[in-house]
Amino acid sequence: MIDNHSVNWNKEALKNLRLRLGWSRSDLARRLHCSYDLVESWESGADIESRAKSELQVLLVQAQALGDEVKSLPAAENECERKALEQIDFSKVKLDLE
Repeated sequence: MIDNHSVNWNKEALKNLRLRLGWSRSDLARRLHCSYDLVESWESGADIESRAKSELQVLLVQAQALGDEVKSLPAAENECERKALEQIDFSKVKLDLE
């Protein structure tokens, strides 16, 4: 378990936190206001920006305080997005664009 002290944010710590939260790389990128590719590069060993490290520390503290509750948010968002997309008639959208 990771404690509340400042973490040495490396690829393993980043991935462990992301998986602990139950988030995809896209979920984490959205929360950090960066690209999926940037998260992927950090998990591959690139240096993590100091701004992102600060945000990761906040996420870590929140994850520890809330436990499993933090895991449900991205899943709920993804379910809402899926249901919203199911309601769109893309054939009409295509006609509107032509």
